[in-house]
Amino acid sequence: MEKELLFKTNNIGKIYGTNTVLEGINVEFHRGEIVGLIGENGAGKSTLMKIIAGVENASMGTMEMHGKPFKASSMLDANKHGIGMVFQEQSLISNLSAAQNIFLGREKDFSTLGMVNWAKMNAAARAALDKLGLSHISPSQKISDMPFAMRQMVEITKVLDIVSETANDKALILLDEPTTVLTDEEMKILFEQVRMMKEKGNCIIFISHRLQEVLDLTDRIYVFKDGHLTGEVETKDADEYKLYEMMVGRETNGEYYVSQRQTVPTDDVVLEVENLAMFGSFKDVSFKLHKGEVLGLYGVEGSGKEDVCAVISGDEAKTEGVIRVNGKEVKFGSPSDARKHGILSVPRDRRDEGIIGILPINENISVSNYGKNATAGLISNKKQIENAKGWIKDLGIKCEGPNQRISNLSGGNAQKVIFARVLDSECPILILDHPTRGVDIGAKGDIYSLIRDITEKGFSVLLMGDTLDECLGLASRIIVMKDGLVTAEFDCPADNKPDQVEVVQKML
Repeated sequence: MEKELLFKTNNIGKIYGTNTVLEGINVEFHRGEIVGLIGENGAGKSTLMKIIAGVENASMGTMEMHGKPFKASSMLDANKHGIGMVFQEQSLISNLSAAQNIFLGREKDFSTLGMVNWAKMNAAARAALDKLGLSHISPSQKISDMPFAMRQMVEITKVLDIVSETANDKALILLDEPTTVLTDEEMKILFEQVRMMKEKGNCIIFISHRLQEVLDLTDRIYVFKDGHLTGEVETKDADEYKLYEMMVGRETNGEYYVSQRQTVPTDDVVLEVENLAMFGSFKDVSFKLHKGEVLGLYGVEGSGKEDVCAVISGDEAKTEGVIRVNGKEVKFGSPSDARKHGILSVPRDRRDEGIIGILPINENISVSNYGKNATAGLISNKKQIENAKGWIKDLGIKCEGPNQRISNLSGGNAQKVIFARVLDSECPILILDHPTRGVDIGAKGDIYSLIRDITEKGFSVLLMGDTLDECLGLASRIIVMKDGLVTAEFDCPADNKPDQVEVVQKML
């Protein structure tokens, strides 16, 4: 018997500036089923969920709920239609109690003459928490006093209570990586509740990087890659290997990544980390970076790779292990300390961390190397401008000139300015944190060529690519991380890149 169609999308897409992150998405969700969404970081899963939940507006396409046109103007509007989302980042207010968060915006249900009956609210919260088997959580306890996993369970309780109240067992519940920090027992409780919601006729959308969880819980699975829907499979017909293949989608294009210019690293070790650890994030990480090498670090968000690079760049403090630069042990208290030892980072958050938006191009380039543009200790504007002109020409930065404010450039050209700053510093070890995130395909090609230029000149690169395809295409070696540990290492010669399926198996 065919299940009742609850929700569908028609060619939904999303564009940020010139970057298309979602395109032509057609999915259907029915009552009484659990649907998995899988794909690499940045594949488009969470963006689609945010559009459905009213957090983002679609740039194109339409949606339907119960056979009628649907568009949520806000999260609250989506809630009123029976759609609730549990966010990976959480949306709780830390200085409020569990009960206040669960019933945020619904205080009138517990009010008389404008006065909130806190005992009544706490009793209702107690009942909602007990439905999830969360007797250990006090309704009056502040969120800020709870560990992260407990907060996640409060978030889930809040969403389930809202949609249960408004949807009459026709709810659409969106769970974005809800199990990341849960214990096995908490995960078991969550899955029991999700299955109970399904049996009542609700539909649950479940996003997880842990494929075995998806296989254990869902009825159907949609696969996303690079903003497109690449496949759909009944869970009963799937296994982890089949899902790996569907996620990979295509092989690395050597020409696109300028693989013919991939350098062969020398034997000189410029950076070595030994048994590096950061409490709560990663441990026992060891590797060597050679002169002229692009070494890729790959894994899902939260695998630990971001914090490894943060420690090496001086943004975070290690708790164990040794860092050596050119064979000598070094310790960093800040990014400026790392800079003094020849390590500089291109951050992923270009707008907030990579550029100084109110300053012109020439000052953004010289900010990491003022000494080069100074005379008798005073910064020379003339030298800054002449220096910037050279980089604008060398990197093909499209702009009005070195005095143009960097915030007025396109994403790709702003990223080239950041590369100019890094190269101008002459630091031999570069950490590239998602260097092509948010730039269009043309600018990506320019940046790939630039990375080849860098290594040909003897620079060494520690790369966190935006996708596995990008990481394999650019790197001569990759290290795979999962749950804070190194799980594999692959050589990536230009003419014999690893099987992507094998790599994905080690990261999920």
